[in-house]
Amino acid sequence: MNINIFRLLGDLAHLASKCILIWSIHRNKSAEGISFLTQAMYALVFVTRYLDLVHFISFYNTTMKLVYIISAFYVLFLMRWIYPRTPESQLAWRVAGISLAVAGVFSLLFNYQFSLTEILWSFSIALESICIIPQLILIRQTDVPTVITSHYLLALGSYRALYIPNWIWRYAFEGRVDPIAAVCGVVQTAFYLDFAYVYYSRQRVKLRDGVLVDSEDYQRGWIVRWLSGKDEAPLEPLGRGGAPVDEESAVEGRIALPLDDEVPAPAEQLPTSLTEAT
Repeated sequence: MNINIFRLLGDLAHLASKCILIWSIHRNKSAEGISFLTQAMYALVFVTRYLDLVHFISFYNTTMKLVYIISAFYVLFLMRWIYPRTPESQLAWRVAGISLAVAGVFSLLFNYQFSLTEILWSFSIALESICIIPQLILIRQTDVPTVITSHYLLALGSYRALYIPNWIWRYAFEGRVDPIAAVCGVVQTAFYLDFAYVYYSRQRVKLRDGVLVDSEDYQRGWIVRWLSGKDEAPLEPLGRGGAPVDEESAVEGRIALPLDDEVPAPAEQLPTSLTEAT
């Protein structure tokens, strides 16, 4: 099995993103701000893609596939039974259902062989390219710092970004390219890069290294702009544990902070005697 430097770095970035996410959940003792739908679709991606585990290719190949599958289900275990997580909106559930349907239709239309394993492989490639969308919706809706950090986003984005030069390398030196993986990989990378721009140019206060973005920040992106909910009813900001945030503390999804020059007025003193009262 030939592995070029870009493929190796991409795999390591993917592995790093899983380790960072798990470490962040344990460190904060919380899974707030992490989309259970996105993580569940990631687990489905790995299960449907790595059906060839029964066929040994190399120690590296088998080890990485097992690590991806185990880590994906471990994250789901932590979110479902160990730590609190943020409930997701109906929009996120609807988008997740649409993503599964789109990936299913794509796999039936575009595959290299009309067999179960090839269809499921194509399904996993298509689903991975769009399963990040519920996570973007949840980050847009959440009004408290999440356990998702910039390091996680950087590692996850680098994973797919490094696969693009990997495909170029394989075409240049091996004379072959995978059009399905390449097209879906470009779509996925575009989502990551666009959101990375939104994240690093946001106007939010950065707390606990968490992600805090809102509709105004999302308007800066080209692809994720529609996630600001302009065609839907405004998403209700969520606080810790998924509790709605009142309007006084959340304006357009932002955290209301006191101004530096705001000094509370002294409370009016009550009279201490009847003489003072008259």
